[in-house]
Amino acid sequence: MNLRCLLILAIAGICGAVPWARAAEPLRLQEAVARAVASNPALTAEAAELRAVEVRAARTGLPPAWVAGMEVENVAGTGALRRATSAETTLRLSRVIELGGKRAARQALGTAEIARQQHDAETARLDIASRTTRRFIEVVADQQRLAFAEKRVQQAERTRREVAKWVKAARIPESDLSAAEITLANAELAREHAEHELASAKLTLASSWGARQPGFEAVAGNLEELPPVESFEALAGRLPRNTTERAAQLQADALAAERRIAVAGKKPDITLSLGARRFEALNDTGLVMSVSVPLGTRSRASHAIAEADAQLDALDARRAAQQAEAHQSLFEQYQELNHARSEVEALRAKMLPKAEQALAFTRRGFDAGRFSFLQLAQAQKTLFDLRTRSVDAAARYHTLLVEVERLTAVTEPTP
Repeated sequence: MNLRCLLILAIAGICGAVPWARAAEPLRLQEAVARAVASNPALTAEAAELRAVEVRAARTGLPPAWVAGMEVENVAGTGALRRATSAETTLRLSRVIELGGKRAARQALGTAEIARQQHDAETARLDIASRTTRRFIEVVADQQRLAFAEKRVQQAERTRREVAKWVKAARIPESDLSAAEITLANAELAREHAEHELASAKLTLASSWGARQPGFEAVAGNLEELPPVESFEALAGRLPRNTTERAAQLQADALAAERRIAVAGKKPDITLSLGARRFEALNDTGLVMSVSVPLGTRSRASHAIAEADAQLDALDARRAAQQAEAHQSLFEQYQELNHARSEVEALRAKMLPKAEQALAFTRRGFDAGRFSFLQLAQAQKTLFDLRTRSVDAAARYHTLLVEVERLTAVTEPTP
């Protein structure tokens, strides 16, 4: 599957629809990403955090609550006020009347915070998809490295038998047999190391979806195919719309909403109270009403507005710095990507064919008695080292491509 399409699916959160293969079947990249997006505990936490933000936004967007109260005066006093017959009981219902659009400003802030959390969840899915893809690539590479290590052991065993036969025939010195046995032992150690590396890479991949055992025997992937990459100009053109820029814009929206709340705070609220007072001595009831307005709200609001303005200025400066860093990072990754491709192509087109020819020539010379075992062993080592280097370069190309796609991934505003 095309990597960009795969990351888009991860952002959309629909990779979970991919059917999971049985353990005996090779695991594919699309399925690995689907498992990670569907089951990674970090995404479960992001979903729970989103629910919390939505509830908080709904709570803070509510209007002020009504307040019910009761007062009893002139009771249990002295003299004529000793008895309850002189008591005055007041039942009151009060509420703050918000002015200046404070509730609408709080609701706007809640909406901005929800959008930020939704974006954080989308970014988390993208990061997990990218990390899972990188881990998948490493498993593919380790499988290939192990296959080469197996071939190297087979080659070393075959050569050891040939050398033993020639030593027995007294055509080469016995020291060559010792060297061949050392070469075989080194090849076996390299194979064991490759087995351990593959086991670790498989478990690391499985941890992407929270598993503690791989649950698969192998993965299906092809490092030989190098997907094309767009021009640097086309990639850089997506940076102003990438996930980092989108996050900065959402943060700016939240700060603007907080500033709107501060501006609304300039206009004082009114606390209105209505009630009924019972006069026991007169056996009558009267209406009670009060109005109160806080003082000094304008100066307090000015400080909050200045704080919000300073935070917006700081955000603008950070965004400018992030844009420069993102451009530089993309350029560096792009150069490394092109170098990895050049290395792979040079190894495949020039170096590996020449190493294979050199090994074939050396083997014929060894069989004819013209070359020593050490010359044959060196030719074999050169070929296997170049094969491993080819796998490393191809894996590096695919990993760098994942990073470039992550840096330039575009997330659109949530409708």
